[in-house]
Amino acid sequence: MTDAKEEIEEFLELKQETTETTSRLVALKCKKCRRTLISTENFVTHTQGSGQNAFSYKKRDNSYTSISKSSCSSYFVEPLDWILRGKEQNDKEEGELDGKIKCPKCNAKLGNYSWAGMQCSCGTWVTPSFAIHREKVDEVY
Repeated sequence: MTDAKEEIEEFLELKQETTETTSRLVALKCKKCRRTLISTENFVTHTQGSGQNAFSYKKRDNSYTSISKSSCSSYFVEPLDWILRGKEQNDKEEGELDGKIKCPKCNAKLGNYSWAGMQCSCGTWVTPSFAIHREKVDEVY
């Protein structure tokens, strides 16, 4: 029973940390053409995973413990109209499960989407995922 309480407390702490870091952020702009793409209302938050340990082989004795707070390399957003419209404009097949997210103005690649989900760089599985890579956008505070 105490394990469940600890998990809930840990989840609430992580959610608060995520909220604090994204609460200052107002919007994301394309780095190439500076068009405003996404506001903070469209962000999808997720609990931070165990980093690179999530991708590694799991030993049975669990003796290997590494503590690293890695930040996510992508922003996860809701499926927005311009993302879905961009898919249709590029003559992609209807019902496609995954693809690229491109800027609606300059057509620069911003990230990937997958209705089946994908694993974040922090190790957490996000479903469905519309991931905008941090290095492709400018943050507006």
